[in-house]
Amino acid sequence: MGKNNKIFYGWWIVLVAFLSIAITYGTKGVFGVVQLQMLDDLHWTRASIAGALSANMMVYAIAAPFVGRIMDKVGIRTILILGALLTGAAFMLVTTVTSPVQFYIYYGLLLGLANTGMGMIPGPTAVNRWFIKKRGRALSIALVASPLGMAVFTFLAKDLLKTIGWKGLFVVMGVAAWVLVIIPAYLLMRSSPEEMGLKPDGETDQAPTSAFSGVSVAPAPSIAQEEEWTLTKLLLSPKAWCLLFGYFVLGGNGWAQQVHQVPHLMQMGLSKDSATVALGFNMTLAILSMLIWPSISDFMKRSTAVVISLVLQALGTFLLLNANTLTMTYAFVFIMGISHYGSYGLFTALAADTFGRRSLGTVSGVMAMVGAGGAALGIYAGGALYDAMGNYRLLWQCGIGALVLATLLIMVLGQMKQQADASVKTTA
Repeated sequence: MGKNNKIFYGWWIVLVAFLSIAITYGTKGVFGVVQLQMLDDLHWTRASIAGALSANMMVYAIAAPFVGRIMDKVGIRTILILGALLTGAAFMLVTTVTSPVQFYIYYGLLLGLANTGMGMIPGPTAVNRWFIKKRGRALSIALVASPLGMAVFTFLAKDLLKTIGWKGLFVVMGVAAWVLVIIPAYLLMRSSPEEMGLKPDGETDQAPTSAFSGVSVAPAPSIAQEEEWTLTKLLLSPKAWCLLFGYFVLGGNGWAQQVHQVPHLMQMGLSKDSATVALGFNMTLAILSMLIWPSISDFMKRSTAVVISLVLQALGTFLLLNANTLTMTYAFVFIMGISHYGSYGLFTALAADTFGRRSLGTVSGVMAMVGAGGAALGIYAGGALYDAMGNYRLLWQCGIGALVLATLLIMVLGQMKQQADASVKTTA
């Protein structure tokens, strides 16, 4: 798999990223199904089981920046293998639980830490390092593994729970993590094309087009020549705050809608069945969104693609705010579904365009923490505002305002990057 292969080695990196993301989010997606059988078998409260998932997300958010920074030092393959080892071990240990405390330790703490080495930090970081011109297209393939993994594992879980029970299902998921991630990661994963004497996108004379300015820029430096971003330096950067605020809003508004849109639509006069079907269509559109938006961004300024997606999400949230008919509801579903989910890939690519490839683990880790924080706030705020006001209107109004502000900050970020590109070109 060297320089003369017809298939650029970076596509093998995409495959490894796809598998790790599919396993991470596919196994997490079955939680809602498996918890019902666990409740019947263990006779615990729903809160004691659901709380482990919350603990899992909290541990992930706290550990993500540090794991990302470590990954920049020790390499992506090492982190992926350790993450998969811990994931499999956590699933195996879950089969031995006899108390909620044990479940919190194995599923909440251990698996939460393991997820940082398996999910949206190592895979997308590797893809971003191997691609520049085709970055969006490569990311779209890797990231679509998340909804596809959820769909496949949820489908399989229904039958497996009937035949081998919840303990058997956790064993299957543990083995899947070990086999489908550790082996490909060990054999195929490399942290950058430079490790193999290659260049991003497989080009021999790298002269990429700026994702911001749309014009040719100086040849991309090798990863060792790029600027290093420490956690402190990143958090002091205005560019980082523009990017991170947008990602925070993306997670907050998206998860608020995921959790609260059905009761809001019911309050607006829709039946429970209609509101639930609307949510299902929204999830179906997620696959198209993840494939379309990052790919489109390869052919325009990346910041412009992000701005368009955020504007569409603001429009979708406005439609949700006023969705008192089926027509308006499905207009919301289409606009929000086609614009929201693909934005995660857009932000991931935008981060790589802005901060380069060298410290992407650090950048991705901070983004993961911020995104999880936004999700937690959006979910909690929805419940708190409903309890205080009896409806979700202020939640959606705040979401629209935050999306508008995020749009303006991404436009500022685009201008800063365009000026930096022009400066580099002039110097060259």
